[in-house]
Amino acid sequence: MNFYEPETNTDDQLKKNIEAKGRNLMFLSADWCGDCKAIKPFVQNIKDQVSKTANWFDADRDANLEIAKSQGLRGIPSFVLFQDGKQLSHIGDGERLTPKQVLDWYQTTL
Repeated sequence: MNFYEPETNTDDQLKKNIEAKGRNLMFLSADWCGDCKAIKPFVQNIKDQVSKTANWFDADRDANLEIAKSQGLRGIPSFVLFQDGKQLSHIGDGERLTPKQVLDWYQTTL
């Protein structure tokens, strides 16, 4: 089974992605997180669906802790939608998410 491998981003890169014009979605996870591991086989499909209408970027909860805190994110995995630099919505507060939950959440933001 292939797990999605998130790209590494610096805090500065993440800030630029968050502040970019348009719809931008951040996937926040960590290597040690069991719930992150559980959804990783499905993340590429989620990314493929979301990328039709939003720019996708990854964040590591440990490497980018200040970004996570500044956005009020307390759990992982989290999917966070930004529009023109403002957080519109997020899903994930430390619970195990299914791909359907994530895609249904995203559809409600369109």
